[in-house]
Amino acid sequence: MSVVFGLARGAICDAMRPLRSVPVEPKARCVSEIAAKKPALLILILLASVNVVTLSMFVPSLPDMAQDFGVSTGTMSWSFSGYLLVIAGLQLIVGPLSDYLGRRPVLIGCLIIYIPASLGCALAPTVEIFFICRVFQGVIIGAVGLSHAMIRDTEPNAEQSAKRLATVVMIMAIMPMLAPVLGGITADLLGWRSNFLIMAIFGSVVLSLVLFSLTETNLSRMATFGQQVRAYPTLIGSVRFWGFALTIVCNVGVFYLFVVGMPILGEATFDISRTSIGILLGYMPVGYMAGNSIVKLTAHRVGIPALLLTGRICAIVSVLMVLGLLALDVSNPFILFAPLIINGFANGLVMPTSTSGLVSINPRLAGTASGLSGAIMQLIGAGLTAFGSYTLNAVPSPLSMLLIMLGLSVIGLIPALMLHFCKPAPADTA
Repeated sequence: MSVVFGLARGAICDAMRPLRSVPVEPKARCVSEIAAKKPALLILILLASVNVVTLSMFVPSLPDMAQDFGVSTGTMSWSFSGYLLVIAGLQLIVGPLSDYLGRRPVLIGCLIIYIPASLGCALAPTVEIFFICRVFQGVIIGAVGLSHAMIRDTEPNAEQSAKRLATVVMIMAIMPMLAPVLGGITADLLGWRSNFLIMAIFGSVVLSLVLFSLTETNLSRMATFGQQVRAYPTLIGSVRFWGFALTIVCNVGVFYLFVVGMPILGEATFDISRTSIGILLGYMPVGYMAGNSIVKLTAHRVGIPALLLTGRICAIVSVLMVLGLLALDVSNPFILFAPLIINGFANGLVMPTSTSGLVSINPRLAGTASGLSGAIMQLIGAGLTAFGSYTLNAVPSPLSMLLIMLGLSVIGLIPALMLHFCKPAPADTA
């Protein structure tokens, strides 16, 4: 049996070797050239934050928006789950386009579309016009994926990328914590439309910084866009790519379900204000910052696979703790969901390490890998949030939400185990 197990393990590990280089010669890059092109930390943080703000700031106001437009809260939740579908498709274009044209021009184009789209959402007289503007808002997803690609462009290996990415998301993690709280307070004071005005202002600030401070980081562009698109099968055929991508999918799926579920439970089960819902939605980002700090300190010593596995185990433990409190008849939402801070810690371990692993499979395809994985993540995330919204509207109970979260956490353990026991080849950190 040990011989059979050894052969099987060897075959799986061979299949998970990093991708070979695609048949396109990149321009040479020297170390000094790479260092000179590093984007400022502030720009990377804001680029990674703008989509988080767009995604979650208005969520506490979903019941108010539904009432204003005369639709159900379930229908209005499509402004969240439908948005994920839109950005899934856009990432399939934005990623390879940035590998071909460069990161900077693609970012500028995305922001130029995003700003008037945000204003359109704020001024929309009907739900149909709101959803159309929301579709155009989705183009901002390019800022997130390209910030990841820019980090990989300017770092020598996967571990260094993970450390810098952890620095960015550790600070950026304040946004998922502040955005729902700020959105809830603003909606209580000025109405839900003010949230989208804030998004337009935020987008304008980011555009100004990109125009005046960001230099191009992609010095190894493909010869043609067609060659870039044809690189997709190379990534799709990599088992390591799927290991990292599916780990991210399950990780983010738990977070999305919590974001969509809390406004429904807050209104139907706990009868709490929009501001209180925003505070509850800030639980996970508190732990997220702690997880990012651990990655920054230990990535080069512990390694990416071990951090991924630890994160997935923490995610399962956190949901089990909430289920335990629920079994003890704890009904205060602020106490009941407190253990999900540990889930945020798990997210903080998983996101920078898995993202760095993805874009390091073949650094020449960093934008394409980021876009493809992001599309998969958002597509499945949209399905999960739509399912979660439907389920919780039908059965608005914490137990329903927690059981789905637990199932996703357990499933996410499988790809993390694969990546842990099949060590990457040395080329994987190049």
